[in-house]
Amino acid sequence: MSFAQALKDFFDPKKKIKVPGMSENFFATDACDGCGICAKKCPTGHIRMVEGRPDWGKPCLMCAQCMDFCPKGAIAFGPVPPKDERK
Repeated sequence: MSFAQALKDFFDPKKKIKVPGMSENFFATDACDGCGICAKKCPTGHIRMVEGRPDWGKPCLMCAQCMDFCPKGAIAFGPVPPKDERK
């Protein structure tokens, strides 16, 4: 596969490419009200709203715009804690 094709596949929202240590480290805390601003502000468009919650289904650029624009401050980065420990 060429570099150009690999790059195209990386940004294709229909492809399910995961890069360890990237998108799986973002998560929505219980403060998330499902407004979807994070998905709208994502420059790569990889954040999708699933059942009223953001889902990071593809690798991201780590720009943290989802965190910066969240009006509730509900986006966190790091190991995802068990659901009952999210604050």
